Amino acid sequence: MSRVVYFLFFVIFLNLTSCGIFKNNSKKPSTKVEKPSSGKRALLEKYSKLLGEEVDDEKLYGFIDAWMGVPYKFGGKTKRGVDCSNFTCELLRQVYAFPSTFYFPSSKLAEQGKRIHKNEAKEGDLIFFSINQNSKISHVGIYLTRNKFVHASTGQGVIINSLEEDYYKKRIAFFSRIKK
Repeated sequence: MSRVVYFLFFVIFLNLTSCGIFKNNSKKPSTKVEKPSSGKRALLEKYSKLLGEEVDDEKLYGFIDAWMGVPYKFGGKTKRGVDCSNFTCELLRQVYAFPSTFYFPSSKLAEQGKRIHKNEAKEGDLIFFSINQNSKISHVGIYLTRNKFVHASTGQGVIINSLEEDYYKKRIAFFSRIKK
């Protein structure tokens, strides 16, 4: 009989101490925190300083900031790895509302827009490069301002570079303005 009593005591003890009996029903505070407008201002100030000119396109620089440093991956389409054409097309879709199916590899993307002179380039225009200097388009980036552009570099991932850097200066093929 004493075994039965001990067994019942043990079962009752387990029931009383299980996590279901003493459940904490208090509501947890929401983890979703809306960024204050000062965060948006800080973002634009960050890129204004980096580019040496005041910028105001919150959507563009927010997109760039979210992708900055993402590693290069040939054929990549995600923040785990992206190539130059996928990065460019994703920016055009997310920032400039291009269709969700809009995608071209850099060589075909080069055929989509209207060529413009470097002096006409505006924020959001495309820059095409012939990396092997064989006149075949093999790289694309997005013009920002003051000869700076953002792109997915094979060595450093998504990054902002200057068109004045010898490496890029020698490999610029042309600028293009593309409309949806």
